[in-house]
Amino acid sequence: MVYEKGRRYIIPFDDVPADRAEMPEISVEERKGSFREVETGFPEAVAVAEAKRCLSCRRCLGCALCWAECEPEAIDFSIPDEELELDFDEVIITRGQENSFQPIDSHLGYGTYADVITDLQFERMLSPTGPTDGLVVSPFDGEVPRRIAVIQGNAEGDEDHFLSSLVLGVNESILALDRIEDMKVALVSPICQSFKKKFSPDAEKIPDLDIIEGAPESVERTQEEEPLILTYSQDGKIKKENFDLIVILTKPEISAEISALSQELEQEVL
Repeated sequence: MVYEKGRRYIIPFDDVPADRAEMPEISVEERKGSFREVETGFPEAVAVAEAKRCLSCRRCLGCALCWAECEPEAIDFSIPDEELELDFDEVIITRGQENSFQPIDSHLGYGTYADVITDLQFERMLSPTGPTDGLVVSPFDGEVPRRIAVIQGNAEGDEDHFLSSLVLGVNESILALDRIEDMKVALVSPICQSFKKKFSPDAEKIPDLDIIEGAPESVERTQEEEPLILTYSQDGKIKKENFDLIVILTKPEISAEISALSQELEQEVL
């Protein structure tokens, strides 16, 4: 039953899974003559449990502001829960918005060097509403990179994967080159036949973009302030080049939940 308290509508919940954890604090004696933080914070296990507790009910907080503001009075909290069975001629399953990707070879430096990022992170960086307001900067030192390598992160893949990742790599390169003057980008990846046929003629005309048909082998830095060293194979030869920022083209991965739903419905994920 909804009731009003202090000019707010309250919905009492009787299914809260656990009580709120109490924040640990130092004793009163320890606070005297000290500038130490009073609240010490949750241990990791308690913080994880508290986060799960807060997200577990998946219900509103009961403020009922939506109810108060809804002029057509379309919101009715008294409607009981019910399960509906709906018939459809076809079900389309998509990958969702988790943006998860298959593991990247550790030799490529992702997770080791701050200036080795994924295509998803680069896309956010290039966005005018992103963390850098669209400015291309190296997470390593905050400097504007002058040489960027866009490399394939998964050597194994089908034609569709290579085509989509190469198109993304070219598009992101164009945006980066448009943002920064006197910058050069090298795209290093196996080149699939569909890309060669449909896009290579136009992509090869883009100024300051060098498309290299090769396989990235490793990324390393010999000294702290030195550029990244990309090692790749091309035409059976091993080559090394220095770059200020390396962007890895990822291969999307379907979540376990979506995969299970796909098997249950016997429907391919688009």
